[in-house]
Amino acid sequence: MGQATPELRHVTDAVIAELGAQHNLSPQSERRLTDLIDAFAAWCSRHRLSTLDDVSPAMAGRFLTSPTVDGDAASLATQHLRRSAVRLLFRGARRLELSSSDPTLDLILPPRSSLALRPLTDDEVLLCRSCSLTSLTDTRSPAAWALAEATATTAEIPAVRPGDVDLESATVRLDGSTKREPRSGQFSDWGRLQIERRLRYLASESSGSSHIVYLGDGSPESRQASSCLAIKATLVRAGLGREADVRPASVPAWAGATAFAAHGRIDLVARSLGLRSLDQAARAIAWDWATADG
Repeated sequence: MGQATPELRHVTDAVIAELGAQHNLSPQSERRLTDLIDAFAAWCSRHRLSTLDDVSPAMAGRFLTSPTVDGDAASLATQHLRRSAVRLLFRGARRLELSSSDPTLDLILPPRSSLALRPLTDDEVLLCRSCSLTSLTDTRSPAAWALAEATATTAEIPAVRPGDVDLESATVRLDGSTKREPRSGQFSDWGRLQIERRLRYLASESSGSSHIVYLGDGSPESRQASSCLAIKATLVRAGLGREADVRPASVPAWAGATAFAAHGRIDLVARSLGLRSLDQAARAIAWDWATADG
C-alpha cells in the first residue's frame, strides 16, 4: 500500500512552522503570508478539499478571486498576494515531501501595475528566495539572487569576487557599471547565509574561480546575459516570468523601495542603488514625485 496523503491542515501547519524557523522576512510580512495560508486551508475545508492533491487549478483560481472577510471583491493586489501565499505553501510542501503538485503555476493574473518595470513586493521576494534554492546543494542561483537583493544589477553581479564580500558586516563592494556608481550593498540575513554557502562551496571545489557567480571568461555582454538568465530562472520558477512589469531589475528596485519605505528619503535610495540623479531613483522604485505628499 502507498503512503497516505497527508491531511491539508497537517501540511499547512508544517509549512508555516518552517517559514517561521527561516526568518526570511520581517515578522509583519511573514505573518501576512501565513495568515493567508491559514485562510486558504479554511477555504479548502469549507469546499471539502481535505488534501493539497485535491486542489485543482480551477479551485485555486476560485480562492484567488473569492470575496474578502468583509464581503468585498478581491482587489488585484489581494489576488496577487493570495497567489504568492498559496505558491509558497505548495513549494514548501514539495520541499517537505508532503505534496508533489502546484496548481498555481499556470494561474495568470493581470500585472500589478501598468509600469514597464516595478519593484518586487515582500511576498514575491520571499517566494523567489525559496525558488532560488533549486536543490540542497545548489549555491549559484541563491547567491545571484542574494547579490541582486543587495542592489547588484545583472551588469555588476558577474564582477563580484569573494574578496568584495565582508560576511561580518554582511556587505558587498560593488564596482558599479556604466549606469551605476560604485557603492556598498547590504545583504539580508538570508542573503548573507547564501553568500556564505557559496563561498564555502567555491573553496571546497578549488575551482580557481575568481568570481562568486560567473565562472566563465566571456565578454561583458555574455557575462551580463548569464546573470540575467540566473535571475530570470528564479522569477520563472516563482511563477513571475510572465508578469509584464517584472524584470531582473525589479529585485534591486525592491531593495530601493524597502529603503524608501523605511526612511522616506529618495536621496538615500539613489545612493544605495548607485544612481546619479533623484529622478532616476524615483523611476527605479516606481515613486511618482507628482503624487507624493508635500
